[in-house]
Amino acid sequence: MKTYKVKIEKIFKVNATMGEALEKLTGLKKEILVEACDKGAVWLQKGSKGKILRERSLSTVLTPQDTISLYYDPKVLRLPSVTKGECLYENKNYGIWIKEAGIVPQGTQAGDHASLLRYIEIKKKHEVFLVHRLDRETAGVMIFAYNTKAAGLISDLFQKNLIHKEYEAVVLGSMKPGLKETIQASLDDKTAITHYEVLESNVERSLLKVHIETGRLHQIRRHLDSIHHPVMGDPKYGRGNKNKDGLQLIAKLLSFEDPWENKAKTWTYPGKLNL
Repeated sequence: MKTYKVKIEKIFKVNATMGEALEKLTGLKKEILVEACDKGAVWLQKGSKGKILRERSLSTVLTPQDTISLYYDPKVLRLPSVTKGECLYENKNYGIWIKEAGIVPQGTQAGDHASLLRYIEIKKKHEVFLVHRLDRETAGVMIFAYNTKAAGLISDLFQKNLIHKEYEAVVLGSMKPGLKETIQASLDDKTAITHYEVLESNVERSLLKVHIETGRLHQIRRHLDSIHHPVMGDPKYGRGNKNKDGLQLIAKLLSFEDPWENKAKTWTYPGKLNL
């Protein structure tokens, strides 16, 4: 990735368009800049203290006090855009969406067109807010906030552990059906607690229901690998757990008390894991 960044006054002493500034700054062809802008690789800070936000139009007029950045990564720009998505439920405050395996929840500095968040923004025609995450390889149910107030309130529910999430995972090795255990082992020097129950098993694999009290990076995958039952298809953790169908981990269930309706709500991922 190549990063271009400049305060406009260094290349123009008068107002200029984003397209003019980027062409002068980068020397890239206009069609490349159009694509980079549309796919979320261009950022703009209005004045010296403004927020740094994505800018998607080359016709935006800039002042000499503005600062622009382009994070140019051809590999990211070549990623396919998300063109479909399933919403299980929505109201004016939030939506419950299905994230399929292989799709990222949000973009990076170099682009957001390949993310579920951007797809939802295009569908809703306004800004949408990420309030929790799932790994790229993990499929499941996710909640997205539709306004800033909802984003703050839902994030607070997550912080207070008032949103219940359950996962299912197919792991390597035979485990006793009905077994319930807790893994309490620090990750990255932080407390991490994972509860699991064995739902089914055969001589090679087991199906687990998993609940986590903390949300550390790759927590479920790392904890299950630590007890020698790595998730099947995990590209990063475990040995002997390769799987042609990809990572066998799904965010199966999400439930919480809707603070706007004071009513308990639950959503379940429609897909199923098989041993």
